[in-house]
Amino acid sequence: MMRYLILILIFLLAAAGRIINIDAESLWVDEGFSYWAIRHHDMLGLILRDVHPPLYFIGLRGWVEVAGITELALRYFSVLPSLLSVAMIYQLAREVGYLRRHTSNIFPMLAALMLALADMENYIAQQARMYTWHVLWVIVSMWAFLRWQRVQKRFPLIIWAVSSLLLIYTHYIGLAALGVQGVYALIFLRDKTRQQAIIVLMIVVGLFIPWMLAVVSNQTANVGTGFNVPSSLESLWNWRIEWFTGQWALLMGLAFWGLLTWQDREFRVALRSGFLLVMWVVVPVAGAYILNYYTPILMDYRLTQITPAIALLIALGLSNFRQPTLGFLVAVILVYGVAINDTPRPRPPWREVGRNAALYAQAGDLALAHVEPSGDWQVMYYFERFMPDVERRSIRQWKLESPETYGFLPDLLRQYPHVWYMHWSSDMDVFRMLTETGHVQTAVMSEDWLGNDLNVYRFDVLPDEPVITYENGMILRDFTFIPEQQRLDLWWSVDTPLTVDYTISAFLLDSSGILVAQSDAQPFNNQRPTTTFAVDEVVYDPHVLLPDVPAGTYTLAVKIYLWTPQGLIVQQTADGAEFATLGTVRLP
Repeated sequence: MMRYLILILIFLLAAAGRIINIDAESLWVDEGFSYWAIRHHDMLGLILRDVHPPLYFIGLRGWVEVAGITELALRYFSVLPSLLSVAMIYQLAREVGYLRRHTSNIFPMLAALMLALADMENYIAQQARMYTWHVLWVIVSMWAFLRWQRVQKRFPLIIWAVSSLLLIYTHYIGLAALGVQGVYALIFLRDKTRQQAIIVLMIVVGLFIPWMLAVVSNQTANVGTGFNVPSSLESLWNWRIEWFTGQWALLMGLAFWGLLTWQDREFRVALRSGFLLVMWVVVPVAGAYILNYYTPILMDYRLTQITPAIALLIALGLSNFRQPTLGFLVAVILVYGVAINDTPRPRPPWREVGRNAALYAQAGDLALAHVEPSGDWQVMYYFERFMPDVERRSIRQWKLESPETYGFLPDLLRQYPHVWYMHWSSDMDVFRMLTETGHVQTAVMSEDWLGNDLNVYRFDVLPDEPVITYENGMILRDFTFIPEQQRLDLWWSVDTPLTVDYTISAFLLDSSGILVAQSDAQPFNNQRPTTTFAVDEVVYDPHVLLPDVPAGTYTLAVKIYLWTPQGLIVQQTADGAEFATLGTVRLP
């Protein structure tokens, strides 16, 4: 009973580490691609040109049909296999224990605890990517591989074959695990068991060859579009924190100790499991290290299949100790693992970028995004999440997927008087096209990311004739009232630089001329004081009129004034009026 209680607590610990703050960060570019793939009208065609196998994306598309596309929903699809991995590594550790002729329950529980605390596993569990599925399938594959050797029954053999196929259809680096199993079979298995093992591996790889033949030419051309670190000993040394945390000296020592046993007579028995676990770590890392010289591939999150092996090695090292030393070491590792996150990775504030545009976008607007060299899929995700019913286009993907139609972008722009453009690229082509189609930049909303501005621009087509001119040189170029939001959008320019900051007052009057709703602020929510206006620049200026008023017909008006300690100085219109009447509006 105590064993089951401890396992439940470990499982709850794993769930807490993977779920708490799961939606604290914005989606990053790789997660954005996951969204883009499952939303794409030709998902299979897109994946054929990508650098990943199809299985994860097929599963994620089915998942979002039920769970939706919130950040929590997308990422929870990665939490589920991560929690299953904690349960499965307990079973795998039992098989490793049988292989070492050591059947204590302590080692499997320690393995589950180490994986529950693993920073790298917690990190990938909070991403809308395939890596936790990759970890799950490699654990299941290794478990079935060892169990089949022990019991010599058909069921674990089938599980081994199926999970191995799922592994490589989830991530290509899973081939490294199959390579480890193949070498292990050649060295340690005998006669019919060895033959069966090699046949199974050949069948699995054979079932993967059709996909490889279909995609190799397309996908190898795209591998270099990702991120990587250089193949150097420094890169590998820096990764000690990712897999062994800030306690790396202790945990690396325990992992090494896990390869040894107290009894010399058990050394040959331990050699088999030690070889398997060490090669499980070494082969994928060494393979990626070498391939990285030819194509950028070396990144820690791509190598997460080694996390279970490291957890098992650390657990083996711990299980060599007895109480009270074992309890003390586990307590130290547990407290540190719960209290400290050694792999924090802040992400660009794409969520805020999307919300900025969504604050003022209206149904029927056009939203464009262009982020290079990485990709703008995550921007498109937040445009869909937060914006009303707007037309959304990724400039980068348009150029990549349909270059023959990209020349029609000016025709598209002419259909939309209001355009939002998220731009982070050296390509200025769209700005040129917007100028050619008569669009004028009227606002820019920025979010800082490591000293870089992530900008969303607003462009509008404005009438040639101004609506109202004022004695202070300000010109109201255009206006729009959105009844559902009780919001008045104004567009201002000046014919001469201003030396004082004016306040804009937008308001509603009822049929008796009584003020019923109002908004007073400097232009663009106090972000664009009039002293910052350049001559002939157009400034967008939205006003939400408060409080809400009942349905009815009202007079819409606007006033400009200068606040002074002695009182308000109203700026008259060119016609000598204290405020300009823009017309009547009907509120629903």
